[in-house]
Amino acid sequence: MNSAVRIVAVENGGVATAKVIVPHPNESGKRKDEQGNLIPAHFITEAEGALNGSELFVMQLGLSVSKNPFLQFRFKAAKGDTLKVRLKDNRQNSFEAETVVK
Repeated sequence: MNSAVRIVAVENGGVATAKVIVPHPNESGKRKDEQGNLIPAHFITEAEGALNGSELFVMQLGLSVSKNPFLQFRFKAAKGDTLKVRLKDNRQNSFEAETVVK
């Protein structure tokens, strides 16, 4: 699995829009492969965001999130602020990305 989370944040009028793409299989554990065997569960459970080191949000995610999810959110920010996003999955893997607001 490629863990290269991609992130971009652009400010307009004091409000930034962030776009995050997370390469992840997000298997629910309820789907079967070609041989009829259940594919083990492997999904993102939590996402956290921080702006300049201060908590911005915490999201609880689960089984219904798609493969390679795309997340988009807006927040108050200025150009030059630092946005960091961290995600965790049910196998205790962590993924993170950081960007400067443009």
